[in-house]
This record gives sequence, C-alpha cells and structure tokens, in this order.
Amino acid sequence: MTFGTDLSGTSYADERVLGDLHAAANAPLFGVQSVYIGHGVVGGSMMSIDGVVRDSVEAAVRLLNGTSPKSITVTPRRPGTPTFDWRELQRWGIAETRLPAGSVVRYRRPSLWDEHKPTVIGSAIALIVQSALIGGLLYQRRARRQAESDSRRNLALAADASRRQTMSALANSITHELGQPLSSIIHNAQALQMMITANRATSEAIGEIVSDIQTQGVQATHIIDRHRTMLRSRQVDMKPMDLHAIINDSLALVDHEIRTRQIAATVQLSAKPCVVNGDPVLLEQVLVNLMMNAMDAMAEMPPSRRHVTIRSDVRATDVEVSVRDTGTGLPAPVNGTLFTPFVTTKSHGLGIGLTIVRTIVDAHGGTIDARNNPDGGAIFSVTLPRSDSREGALRATGAA
Repeated sequence: MTFGTDLSGTSYADERVLGDLHAAANAPLFGVQSVYIGHGVVGGSMMSIDGVVRDSVEAAVRLLNGTSPKSITVTPRRPGTPTFDWRELQRWGIAETRLPAGSVVRYRRPSLWDEHKPTVIGSAIALIVQSALIGGLLYQRRARRQAESDSRRNLALAADASRRQTMSALANSITHELGQPLSSIIHNAQALQMMITANRATSEAIGEIVSDIQTQGVQATHIIDRHRTMLRSRQVDMKPMDLHAIINDSLALVDHEIRTRQIAATVQLSAKPCVVNGDPVLLEQVLVNLMMNAMDAMAEMPPSRRHVTIRSDVRATDVEVSVRDTGTGLPAPVNGTLFTPFVTTKSHGLGIGLTIVRTIVDAHGGTIDARNNPDGGAIFSVTLPRSDSREGALRATGAA
C-alpha cells in the first residue's frame, strides 16, 4: 500500500499521513517498510529501505560506468528481522511474549538502571554504609543501656553491702535509741498497773498514761522503720526530695554515736529550699558514711577537741553539703586517692566505703572531694544539682 496524495491531488509526506492515522486509529497499525518504524506503526517483518537504496545506487553507478543494462542483476529484497516499536506495544497492550522469535524491539524506555547506573550504584553504596552505621549505633545504644542497667544493679548490690556493714557498726546506737521509748512504755504500763491495783486510776490519769505510751510507741516504730529502710535491699529510686530532711535523718541515725564518743556536733543548714533529685536511702548512706568517718578521724583527739560540722550551701543550680572534722587530717600518701578502691586510712578499714560513696554521688550527677582544712582536720564536700531550678532538673535527669 502506498499513499501520498488525496482525491484533490494534494501531496502529503508519509510521516504526516502516518501521524494523522496514528492519532485517529482505534486499532494497531502495521507496515512493511523499515522507515515506518517510529512513526506510529507497531512493526512487523519489514523490508529494509536502506538495502533497496544501496542496491539502486550500485546499479546506477554501473550504468554510468557503461555497463550494459542487461548484465545488471539486482537481487530481490525480502522482509528482514521482525522489528517492533516498544511504545506501540505498550499502547495496544501487546505482550512481547506474542512476538515472533528473534524479534527486535526498538525505542524501549530505558530502565532506572540503564539511565542512571552510576547514581543507582552510588545510592546503593550510601544506603549500605548508612544502614551499617545505623546498625552499629543501635548496637552501641543497646550495649550502653545494658551497661547502665548492670552498673545500677552493681551499685545497688555494693551499696547494700556497705549499708549493712555501716548499720552493723551502729548496732549499739539502734539499741540505745529503742531503749528510751521502750523503757518509757514499760514504766508507764507499770504505773498504770499500780494505780489500777490501788484503785486510784482516774480517767484523766489513764488517758494521760495511754497517750504517753502511744507517743513512745510511735517513736519506737519510726526508729525501727528508719533502720529497716537502711537495711532493706533495693534498686536505685530517683525522685525529688528535701536534702535537708535527709541530713536530719542521717544525724538521727548517728546521734547516739556522737554522744557516746563525746563529740560536739554543729549543724548549719541554709535557709533556702534544698530539693534534689535522688534516692533518699542512698544519699542518707553517703552522709552517714561521711559522719562516721569524721568521728573515726577524731578518735585519738581529746574530747574537748572533737567537733564535727555539717553545713549546706544552696546555690543557683546546685547545693554543697560538707562534713568537717577536727581530726588529724588526710595523710599525704592517700590524699587525692581516697576514693580509689582499697585505699583507707583506718587499720580496720576495707577501703571500699568511700569508693561506694563516690559511685552513689556520681549516679546522682554530683561530685565529691576531700581536702585538709588549714585549721586542722579534713573536709568532705558533696555537690549535687538542684531539681528546683530548671538547669538543675535537667542535670539531675541526665544523671539518672
């Protein structure tokens, strides 16, 4: 089939005719000449126009060179390899599996790999490296969390052992503390019994004695609860608390030791609010340990020179609590290494108490230091972030 003019004799280029047909067609277009590929036909077994032109040119050259026309033979051209336009196959939904074997498909849209091979390779490498980094960070994060969990558990175990050792040393203090309210209860009960026996018990007297017994019983209960709390195994429990209340509770625990050892105690607490984020039992353990160490440091001093001072200094973002004694001070060989495991100034000490104290303070986001006082004795200072200021709360949270 050929075309090029209409009924009125107007000429049209083949490409224009194919374009118009292609735009209006409701069925696939096929052709027999290779020049039609790419202009709207699906394809087929097409004759190569390039081969026909080449044969024609060769015959014309031979004629011009004087060759007799009768001697010139042109081999007929047959349809070549089936060739198809990929775009038309997609338009008409023709699967490539239906094409003849050995068909050539042209104008295929390049894949992402064909069109952007270097970019795809680079992106894949970057993705692999990024995935490896993310995996490594996740592993490190998990390992860090496990280490933190193990550290907290180990701290709780070590602190528990040290706390039991300290409370064992305070056994006499516990006995003395309980002795006073229990003796009062017994005496009141005996007095009430005598009054009842003598038939002299009035309702007012009975009420007064019972009230006194109840007060002493509550006091004994508080003493037992305080010591039981110190002895109980526990995990670290951070929460906002009044550090001054912790100082007073710690003093109550060692009060009998202070009086028995004939030590004058001075407490200088700041009038400012002192709220920190921490574990009350662990911080109580820190203060009791420092007070006991201060009392041990003054064991060789005459009673008139045994003086311990507990002081708090509340600042904008933190609070410093210091325990000062009037003992012999820190010896040069251990000064600066007191918080190292198994370093001690006591003949009967194990050298782990201050190490645990430092570990507890570190877990609360604080610091501890020890120094000699120019006037004699040593000063141990614990600095903790305040939780009643914005910056202190952030620091305490981060430490927790």
